[in-house]
Amino acid sequence: MRRYLWIAMLVCSLSAQAADTLRIGSQVLTVGDSAVRAIELLGKPDFKEPVEDGYGAYRGERWQYRADQGRITMVTIVNGKVSEIEDRSR
Repeated sequence: MRRYLWIAMLVCSLSAQAADTLRIGSQVLTVGDSAVRAIELLGKPDFKEPVEDGYGAYRGERWQYRADQGRITMVTIVNGKVSEIEDRSR
């Protein structure tokens, strides 16, 4: 049973990757960069959603960008800075 759970977790982890950097052409977006820098490199987000803490208080925003080949890039902005970058395949 554990073996199948481990295989399922491995397959899921291959479809989503969190990283500290994202390469956009010859430039790089890094965790800690400003929200303005993210907009300069990626443009206006296709979708924005609020991010809340465990108590329901507003913490920031998660910006979603549709990329080539069915990929979605999500950038989390907290206090005006990039706090997380996630690249997912559909």
